[in-house]
Amino acid sequence: MSDIYKAPEAQLTTGEESGSYGSLEKGLAGDYAINIGEILSEAWRRTKGNKGTIWLALLLYFVAYMAISFVAGIITGYSAFDLEQQANASAGSALLYSLLVNIVVAPMMAGMLMIGIKIARDEKTSATEIFSYFDKLLPIVVAYILMTILIMIGFVLLVLPGIYLAVAYMLVLPLIVDKGLGPWQALETSRKAITKHWFPFFGFLIVAILLYIAGALPLLIGLIWVLPLLTIAYGVIYRTIFGGAED
Repeated sequence: MSDIYKAPEAQLTTGEESGSYGSLEKGLAGDYAINIGEILSEAWRRTKGNKGTIWLALLLYFVAYMAISFVAGIITGYSAFDLEQQANASAGSALLYSLLVNIVVAPMMAGMLMIGIKIARDEKTSATEIFSYFDKLLPIVVAYILMTILIMIGFVLLVLPGIYLAVAYMLVLPLIVDKGLGPWQALETSRKAITKHWFPFFGFLIVAILLYIAGALPLLIGLIWVLPLLTIAYGVIYRTIFGGAED
């Protein structure tokens, strides 16, 4: 793989119509623009014909999560579905339960993100994409653990560093499965690229939270549109910064 830290060779022209995507080099150089309105507008257009795929993937994710949680509960003696059992369980059991669930769920989360990314790049995808990245289990889990520890340390250090890192690490998982980066390399690539335009990213997350709340208020009905919209919007952002898959 080429040196991801070399200077960019060309200016990035963003936009769905131009077909020009970002790259690792351009992303690290901050050679991209984040326009929340344009991102949501494109994502909304792309929900047409793709909502079913995303919702089927979410359903598969939920069923798998429930099954994983059930098995982890049997192994650890801690259940997320039994309040009495939770009250009697040790802290060690609760920690082991959380670790087991998150280890198995992390590759599925990466798959969910890749569905949005592939839709944004006009690539073929399906709901079963969420099960496609268990071969990357080790780097995903290592990155997840490192990211969690660093964000927790950041929140302990006056909160603001934790908020900074929580936003800066939002592109870590696809960098591992899409670009083939190692855990620390993915963490640093995401952080350095997002730091160039950190406040627009923070603004997007605020807007995403507000859209989620608005969609959930009318008996959750609005989430039928909001969740596919936000999934694809994430993909549009990733594509704008880092472009297509590595050859």
